[in-house]
Amino acid sequence: MKTTAESEEKATGTQLLDRSIAILNHLGELGRGGARVSEIAEAFGLNMSTAHRIISGLERHRFIERDETTKRYRLGLALFALGAKAADTTGMRRVCQPALLRIAAETGDTVFLMARNGFNTVCVDRQDGGYRIDSLTGQVGGQIPLGVGPASQAILAMLPPKQAEVILEANAPQFERYHGLTANVIRQGLPEIRKRGYAVDDGHLVEGISAIAVPIILESGDVAGAIAINMTSARLLRSSARDFVQILRREIAEIERTMNPHDVSIAS
Repeated sequence: MKTTAESEEKATGTQLLDRSIAILNHLGELGRGGARVSEIAEAFGLNMSTAHRIISGLERHRFIERDETTKRYRLGLALFALGAKAADTTGMRRVCQPALLRIAAETGDTVFLMARNGFNTVCVDRQDGGYRIDSLTGQVGGQIPLGVGPASQAILAMLPPKQAEVILEANAPQFERYHGLTANVIRQGLPEIRKRGYAVDDGHLVEGISAIAVPIILESGDVAGAIAINMTSARLLRSSARDFVQILRREIAEIERTMNPHDVSIAS
């Protein structure tokens, strides 16, 4: 029989692990700006001693790093390396990579493979075309809340409505950071995305950058993810959105035909 001390030690260890993961997710959402120890402590209701203890451990393992000028913490290279290794072993990435290469070569634009990860959308792979385009998720492994951006909305629109609503309600507090986006605005756009089978952002989220995304739907009806093409808004105006959608649908049709449901190891 476990003693009270042993039980408390186990509970404390579990709590520290949960808090560590929450802090990593929090810093991931904040991006390059990061946060000070005091801000992290306040965000999670921690005392400074506990916050320092967790942050020191994460920094020691290079999961986070401190900017010596601003004293703010952000995600570290070790975490990025783990994300890259995870992506390399993901069956979904392996199946979709040839398609991403063909799309990038044909369009000259940056192409992203996105998948659902709980209440977020994660970048599983990306291929740059003739010029590099930044995105909200950044590199492979970057995440944004489900509902933000066309790839995310393309996935959300194809989920069962009740499930999509739970996600919208859970992520609602985070949407405001993205140019004042709201759960209601996203909610109103989902039926049209579902009807036409693709999502478009015409530069609302990132000024001057537009994107088109088409979902990947398995034979079972489950949504495996989405492929998005990011481009300058000027280029989208000069080109027909229909042409980009046709390219995406052609490649995704082949992916849907060959993808094994077990390859979708990130989507939850």
